[in-house]
Formats: sequence, structure tokens, C-alpha cells
Amino acid sequence: MAKITLIGAGSVVFAKNLISDILQFPELSGSTITLMDIDPARLETARVMAERVVRKLGVKARIEATLDRRKAITGANYVICTIQVGGYKPGTVIDFEIPKKFGLLQTIGDTLGVGGVFRGLRTIPKTLEIARDIADVGAPGCTFLNYTNPMAMLCMAADRAVGVPMVGLCHSVQGTSQQLANYAGLDAKHVTYRVAGINHMAFFLDYKYRGQDAYPLLFNLLNDGAFTQDKVRFEMMRRLGYFVTESSEHQSEYNPHFIHHGKSVIEKFDIPIDEYLRRCESIIATWKKAEAELIGEDGDITVNPQTHEYGSFIIHSMETNTPRVIYGNVPNTGLITNLPDRCCVELPVLVDAQGLQPTHIGDLPPQLAAICRTNVNVQELTVAAALTGKREHIYHAVMTDPHAAATLPLDKIWAMCDELIEAHQKVGLLGEFAPTIKNTGRAYAGTGDKVIVSVEPVRPLAEVSGAPIEFNFTAVNQGTTAFTGKLVFEANGVAVPIKGGAVSIKLAPGATLVKRVVLQPAATTALTLRGISTDARVMGRDYIFSPPRVIKVSAADAVAVDVEFMANKLLKSAMTVKGTVLEITGRVIDTAVKVDVAAPWAASTIEFFVKPARVGGGTTQLFLLPRAKGATVLGKTRKPSKAVAFKVKIDKGGYDFTLRCDLKKLGVQVNAGEAFYLDLLISAGALGDAHGSCRVGWNGKTNSSSRSEHFALIVPV
Repeated sequence: MAKITLIGAGSVVFAKNLISDILQFPELSGSTITLMDIDPARLETARVMAERVVRKLGVKARIEATLDRRKAITGANYVICTIQVGGYKPGTVIDFEIPKKFGLLQTIGDTLGVGGVFRGLRTIPKTLEIARDIADVGAPGCTFLNYTNPMAMLCMAADRAVGVPMVGLCHSVQGTSQQLANYAGLDAKHVTYRVAGINHMAFFLDYKYRGQDAYPLLFNLLNDGAFTQDKVRFEMMRRLGYFVTESSEHQSEYNPHFIHHGKSVIEKFDIPIDEYLRRCESIIATWKKAEAELIGEDGDITVNPQTHEYGSFIIHSMETNTPRVIYGNVPNTGLITNLPDRCCVELPVLVDAQGLQPTHIGDLPPQLAAICRTNVNVQELTVAAALTGKREHIYHAVMTDPHAAATLPLDKIWAMCDELIEAHQKVGLLGEFAPTIKNTGRAYAGTGDKVIVSVEPVRPLAEVSGAPIEFNFTAVNQGTTAFTGKLVFEANGVAVPIKGGAVSIKLAPGATLVKRVVLQPAATTALTLRGISTDARVMGRDYIFSPPRVIKVSAADAVAVDVEFMANKLLKSAMTVKGTVLEITGRVIDTAVKVDVAAPWAASTIEFFVKPARVGGGTTQLFLLPRAKGATVLGKTRKPSKAVAFKVKIDKGGYDFTLRCDLKKLGVQVNAGEAFYLDLLISAGALGDAHGSCRVGWNGKTNSSSRSEHFALIVPV
């Protein structure tokens, strides 16, 4: 006879139904039933209950009870899992109360959503332990029957990590078929159906009564004002065209269309927020009374007729070669062709002595596959987090959850997940996950632990002649551990002589080091320089030098200064220099002139950069804002400046402008006839009908022009 093991037998109500169902088959009445739970008191209750069921049925089954899971599984032909990791307190309470603080409401929270994700994270490790025990010490071909939620996540994880024969079992298919018969006034004995999808989101592809399509009867209920049941599921049927298997309270949190829209929608669809908490509290409050009823008084016990749970039917079919079709959750090995490979799907499964034989469905209707995939995304990311230990996938799972994504912005999702992880770890329900860069979805290792090194010349370079050059060297330790090492430099792939030898670095976590180094790269017309180290944590940022654009100007002859964007003239202007007075006149093409004083670079503006070519003095930056009445000049800190005369004339195609300033009055340390560096960066609201906003400098760069290599060298003649 078969050995049948129940893991989580302390779920006594469910255990009683399963044991009664199994032992009412004569062919299974002599089986060994092994009960295992981590709670000694619950396990003892289950043992007493099981032995009284055996006596009541008058069968010869053998009942065993143990706290040792591996012992319970040793030699088992079937292992039935009904565990709950974390219990009502602290597990379920954490799952509900922390999200509620962030404004995320739930109904059941055991299969999807943030509650399902964290229930999955704490349950997957235990499920894998059971699966590995089955592989190690179970009887050959031992079949794993899982009733624990989140069903799809657990089955997917076990398939990917272990791979024992397994099926996830849920009562929603057969339960819903009976409900629909009741709603439509049909005799359930004459109802046939075909269902497929994913757990809790499988759909009745066919629902027939006496061979005829019964969907017209279901759609007729939508127009029956007296029919007010199962509002969410009927609303989803109205929109998708098919009825879904799991309850309205579940569906309301699997989709983004209900809870987060607020009180009016919640009341309209009778959505029971916090329903699972109330159920748990009710069970706890009445447990003692229920326990007495379960085990019976004076040794007598009530045994109900067989239920519609599939567990006993699977075991009976496999032991007796009686063919049956059940609905189970199995790996998608091309069974539903428009759902991801090896996700967990729910569909008809043939069972006989050959075991579990899932049936092929093909494509689901596209709208059903699409809505299933939104849930599969969350399942796969949760499994990825559990199997790899990567914390970032926890955030990814919750951010892709339809209900969470509709309710919370990303920063709140991150903060909520952090708090949930910490709360679970504090009570021992979660282990450690590989850290991420703070407040991101990127792993810390290999990215956040880098020491970033950069160099900039102390003075702007006009050329690289082979002479020593003084550089400012900066190293930033982004990591959480101290760094000690040496740094050398290479230019164009060749080692660069360093005055004083290799640069020693000693950096505490999060610290920054700034110092000067004298390097002597070989003469070149184009230089790429970076710091390097034998330590993989060091990442050198390139300093790139190319000879500056040289523009010779005079007081008499204006020099053209143009800026192009996608082969269009964005700026066409002319420049003169007389003494220290710079003047530029021209036209900017901008068909949607608008200004933004707070963020001038985000609207129509000319950014103007100037600095001396000789040692001393910094860069002066101005924002020139075109306004029909009173063009505005702002300094780098966005405060008005009167040092520049800026006049504009705006029309439909853009604006003409004149810019005139005395460089010395701007604080630029140049004398008459001396060269200086200049750059212009043009931002336009729109460039004709074909292009939206654009931002580009005369050097072709679209980023900030404060970097020295972007400047042109202006040489008065």
C-alpha cells in the first residue's frame, strides 16, 4: 500500500478532509498516512483526528506522526503540502499592515500583490527543502501535491530548482463551475467546461450545459438588476468575454482596475478590504470549539462524504490506473503557447498509472494571455529573487505588480519593500539578500562598490606637447568597505610618467580624495587619459582632450558662428571682438519660444560660457532668455545679471538677437588682444514641424559645455 505524507498536518480542517477523502477509496484504505508539522500541539490534534477517522471508517490504514520532516518523507509515494510559513502572526499581519501604511490596501494577499510576493519569499525556501527531501529519500517517482499558496510561485520555484514530479492543486476550478451553475440555475451534473490560464486567473474557455454554450445565460445575468453577486468577476467577464476561476476578492487585487480607485469603486463592487485578516482572526477565536468538533466527542467523529478536492483522486488514479482528468498547476512546456515557457499554468491534466500528463491548450484568447502575463511577471521575479538571493528582484516584482503599480509611485514601492524585508528579517522569516545600490534596482556588487577615479587639467589645455601637465585627481569610494591601493595612468593606451611615482590611495567607505598629480603624456593631437589599477574595484573615467576649435576674430570683420542640429541651422550668427568687448548678432530657429527662469536649460535659451586662456580665473556662465518684452540674463545661480546687453526680436520662426558684453566687467581676466575660451549651447522649444525640443552646442555636444574640451579658443587679430 502507498505511503502518503501530509506536511503541515496541523492545518487540521484541511487534513481531515484529505484523509477522509483518501480512506474512503477501498483501494487506499490500507495506506500509511504520515502526519508532520512543526507545532507539537497541532500535530497531536491531527493524529487524534486521523486515528478516529480510521476507526469511524473501519479501515486498516496506519497513522504515523512526527516532527521530523525528512523522516516523514522517507519512502513516501505521495507528499501533500499544506504549510503556512510565518502564520497569521507575524507573517500575514506584516504583509497587510506595512503596505497599508503606504496606502496599499489588500483583500487576501496570499497569491499575488505585495502580500503574495512576501509570502512567496518566505515559503519558497521551505518548499524547496520539501522537494529536495522528496528527491533524496522519497520512494522512486514520489509525487509532490502542493496545496500551499502562492501556488504558481512555489510550483515554478520547485520546478526550476529541483524538478520532482509535482502538481499544484486548487479548488477554484471545480468550485467556480458549481457557483456558475447555481448563478444560472443549472443542474451541475449536466455542466461541462474547459479551463486554462494560470492559478487564480484561469478562464472558462468553454462552459456548456447539456452540450450547448451556457455563456449566454451568464451574460444575461449582467442585465439582471436583482443579481448582485460576484461583482468583480462578472465585471471582468463583461470586459474580457470569459469568466475567471478565482473569487472577486482575489480578482480585485490581481488587477489595477478596482481597489486603488478608492471608496466609491470599493463599495460599488463590494470589495472586502482586509478580508483575510478577518478570516484568520475568526478561525483563531473559534479554534478550541472547532478542534473539539473536528476530533469528535468521546472518540466519535463525523466523517463527511468525499469532497471535490483533487488530491485523493490523483492518488487513486495513479494507484489503480483509473483515468481521470483533474485541473492542476504544472510547468508550461508548450502547453499554452502564448504564455512564457516554464511559467506555471493551470489546465486539464490526465492522471493514471503513468502519472500526471498535462494536456495541450494552444493559444489563449489574446486578451486573456495578456492579463495572465501581468501576473506571471510578478511570479517570475519573485522566484528569481528567492532562487538567486538578489534583493533587486524583490523591488522589481512589486513594481510590476498591477495593483501596486497603479497605487504607489516607485519611491514608495522601494521604501515599502525595504520596510517589509526588514520586518521579515527581524522575526526570522527571511534570510539575507545580496544588497543593491541604495534606492535602486541594481545589485551593489560590481556597480555600487566601485572606486571612481577622474582627472581634469588644473588649467585648460591648448595642446599636449610632451611637457609635464598638472592635473586635479579625484577618487570617490562608493563602496561600504575601505579601499587601499595604488594608481597609475595611461594615455592613449600607453603608461604615463608620474612625478613621484604611482599615486597611493587610502579611502574610507563613502570618502572622497582630491589631490594634484603631475603627469607627462607624450605629445599628441588627441589625448585620452585615465587612471588604472590592478584592483577591479577601481574604475577610471576618461579625460578626453582634442585640440580646441580656433576662431580668429577682429573688430572690423565679423566671423560666422553657426550651430547645426540634424542638418538644420539652429543658430546663425556673427561675432566681433574689440578690445575686451565681445559682440554676437544672429538668429535662432525656434518655432516654440518659451522661457523657464527656474530651469532655463529646459526651455528656450542661449547658454554662454567664457573663461581666460591663461592661468587664473574660472568659467563665467550665463543664461540668455529670449522674451518679447525684456530679454533676461541670468547668472549661473539663476540671479539676474546686468553685465550683458541682450536684445531679441521674436517672430513665428524664432528670434533675432544681439549680445554685447565687456569681458572684464563679467569678471573674465583677459586683456585687450588676449585669447579666451568661449562656448555657446542653444536650447530650442521646437525646430519646425518635424522636430521637438533640442539642445546642442556649437561643438556638437548636447551635454553641459562647462567641460574645457568643449570650448573654442577665440583669438583676437
